[in-house]
Amino acid sequence: MVNSPLISIVDDDDSVRESVWSLIRSVGFKAQAFASAEEFLRSTWVSDTDCLILDVRLSGLSGLDLQRQ
Repeated sequence: MVNSPLISIVDDDDSVRESVWSLIRSVGFKAQAFASAEEFLRSTWVSDTDCLILDVRLSGLSGLDLQRQ
């Protein structure tokens, strides 16, 4: 997993976020999970993220707004 791409998941639904995180990890990818767009943007993982899976309808900053940034 050291050289695998980092996939970041942004979803405010705990069960969805944890399920997607678990699935991604089970096939050998690195994954980080965040409960909000703001949490993701404050993290140190933004520049290391190779793929972003996000919920379009987030409270606060929406998934579409996050994608634009």
